Amino acid sequence: FARIFFRNCIATGEVYPLESEQRLSREIETGEPVELDLTAGTLRRVRTRQTYQLRPSGETIRVIASGGLFEYARRTGLVGAGEATR
Repeated sequence: FARIFFRNCIATGEVYPLESEQRLSREIETGEPVELDLTAGTLRRVRTRQTYQLRPSGETIRVIASGGLFEYARRTGLVGAGEATR
């Protein structure tokens, strides 16, 4: 991923930038149902039950789990929750 795309994905919490060792575009068909387990770091094809290991997300998983950078900052006290600016 380009660095700015990766950072924007984490900041907004809308897209999860996950990577695998395998080239999944050659394994999984467009529209095919999959199950993603962020805790285990796996992606599983529903039809074949084949599981793929994903590369660790490191510290970014906490930001993603919070719903994005701003919510993470509120929850961890980095910024106030709805404080008015003067």
